[in-house]
Amino acid sequence: MKPLRIGIASLCIVLVSSGCSEQPRKEAPTEQEIHASDSGDGSGTPGRHPYQCDDNRALLIDFKNDGLALELRRDAKAAPIVLTAPAPGLQYVGDTMSATFSGNEIKIEEADKRSVLCRKATSL
Repeated sequence: MKPLRIGIASLCIVLVSSGCSEQPRKEAPTEQEIHASDSGDGSGTPGRHPYQCDDNRALLIDFKNDGLALELRRDAKAAPIVLTAPAPGLQYVGDTMSATFSGNEIKIEEADKRSVLCRKATSL
């Protein structure tokens, strides 16, 4: 009877230990997910990163909600424009504007205005 108990105990240990391991992530994290918790400027605000745009203006982007929401500002004191995405890697949308990431660049499109391309000003 003892060999049967040892065999059952061993089987239980194997099953429990294999069921608790975390599954590896299938895809690499998106730029947005990476920067949702770090800071790329001197303020130390989590998720805040400065961008430089092709219209010669600066842009601050605060990555929120694990990268599913963006707060866009032209400076730290300005009221934010909030854009959201339904899932990582998809287009962000707001009331009058949308934004799409490609690597460390973001393309911002607004109704009746030319699109603006901005590049991340930090490389953390």
